[in-house]
Amino acid sequence: MNKNNFIEIETERLKLRRFKDSDLENFYRYRTNPNVAIYQGWENYTYEQAHQFIEKQKLSEVNIPDTWIQIAIESKEHKCLIGDFGLHTLLEPLKVEIGFTLEPRFQNKGYATEALKSLIDYLFNVLSKDKITAIAVEQNTSSIRLLERNGFRNVNTIRNSFFKGEYVNEFVFELLKKEWINVDGD
Repeated sequence: MNKNNFIEIETERLKLRRFKDSDLENFYRYRTNPNVAIYQGWENYTYEQAHQFIEKQKLSEVNIPDTWIQIAIESKEHKCLIGDFGLHTLLEPLKVEIGFTLEPRFQNKGYATEALKSLIDYLFNVLSKDKITAIAVEQNTSSIRLLERNGFRNVNTIRNSFFKGEYVNEFVFELLKKEWINVDGD
């Protein structure tokens, strides 16, 4: 199998897949929601940016060093995009960074945990990564709890990081493959 082609992942309630044209409206809606954007790297997101983003993501390849790819999260029940994962393949070949976004109406229903577990499994067992990292602003308690519930450890604090016009602390989390095996019970 070519490890640069993202394969669709299915869980009980979700599909993790490439973006497609029909995702545009939902993607634009949650990207422009201030409650979603508050802890994300974007501001003032436009419809044209959303359209260009989806066009680019439809062709992006996973596992290319020093690149990001977004992976769509689709609800099987609702048959629509509910969020996405950012996947940054780092220059260190066995290490990746992740980020995640979930539309507010689908939060607190276990979707993020279900999606994250399947992505972790894919990264460790299909792409053969050894370490996954994630960064969360200290005020983003929901993301911090999600990471900790899935075995990520806070390994560093970036103090006084300038983010969206203010200085904040960012927590750096990591999960090692050998730790995931223990958390997941495999």
